[in-house]
Amino acid sequence: MARWLSPSKALIQLSLRHKTDDHVWFSFFHEAGHLLIHGKKETFVTDGVTNDLAEEEANRFAATALIPRALEPELRLLRTPQEIEDFAERIGIAPGIVVGRLQKEQLLRWNQGNKLKRRPALVDEASDDQP
Repeated sequence: MARWLSPSKALIQLSLRHKTDDHVWFSFFHEAGHLLIHGKKETFVTDGVTNDLAEEEANRFAATALIPRALEPELRLLRTPQEIEDFAERIGIAPGIVVGRLQKEQLLRWNQGNKLKRRPALVDEASDDQP
């Protein structure tokens, strides 16, 4: 979800629905795209509809914010975990983000490369170890 709270203050709210770094970062940049591209009077809530122009624009913004268009030809050649890790390190993003993009573009199957994705460490709310 993304919306403007005032002319100079915006709110982005994310869930950990898929709980992997590729989804979290894509979602963040998708919502940031809404704030930067679209009107300040609108509220954007992801509802699963992807054929909406605003959603497509935010998707493109997120994709290119994470992996610039100029690197897409090289991205399409990546196949091995080592190639993915080297590419990710060179452009300064997590390997899991690269895997997610390759999976989305069907260059990797959904079950390939998932060991390179990171899951956020969630603190158990019932734990006594919390600060």
